[in-house]
Amino acid sequence: MKITSIIKNWIPAFAGMTVLLAFAGMMALAADAPNPPITFLSQEEIAPHQKTIDRIQEYLTGLTTIVSDFTQVAPDGSLTSGKFFLGRPGKMRWQYNPPTPILMVSNGDEMIYYDYELEQLSHIPLDQTLIGFLAQNPISFDKTVGLTGFSQSADVIRISLAQLGKPEDGELTLEFSDKPLAIRNMVIRDAQHQVTTVSLNNAQFDVKLNPKLFDFRDPREDRRK
Repeated sequence: MKITSIIKNWIPAFAGMTVLLAFAGMMALAADAPNPPITFLSQEEIAPHQKTIDRIQEYLTGLTTIVSDFTQVAPDGSLTSGKFFLGRPGKMRWQYNPPTPILMVSNGDEMIYYDYELEQLSHIPLDQTLIGFLAQNPISFDKTVGLTGFSQSADVIRISLAQLGKPEDGELTLEFSDKPLAIRNMVIRDAQHQVTTVSLNNAQFDVKLNPKLFDFRDPREDRRK
């Protein structure tokens, strides 16, 4: 199944939109069967892990840039890939490889989505997205998002998050390798509890990025001239 068909089932108003709109909480809210609600961890549940949580907040706050290949696994198992760029605070670029005709760019204020095949352009305020907490400075898990899960093994730490005001919109799990601490995967569970996994590969941290990566030029304007 094409990724555009998969996402069309999630977001009727944005056919073809991909993983970052899971962050935005734009999926259809209705599901065939009820799912357990997303709940936040209590202070008592968080307390034993506070030192590690603080370390992750400091790590994310300290990141200036990321450049990484990514592989995305959709709920039906289909694969897409591309290039991910992050420039903190709040600037991101998700550039999908062909044949996926998708580009998403955040300039710090909004997420811009463009479908080259449909020539469809959409703007989403960054503060309305789950991933928007990365725009905070410093990063904090108790301002716009709250912790919904935490697990730690010898080499892997997983932290799950949801928007404090809209936990029903979905959940984001960040997966880190440890020693040294580094972000590796993102797992998005949408409002229908469908799961999309994004793996970061060959990641480079704190490298210099061209600011123009986060500028969006509407391809339709060139054709109108």
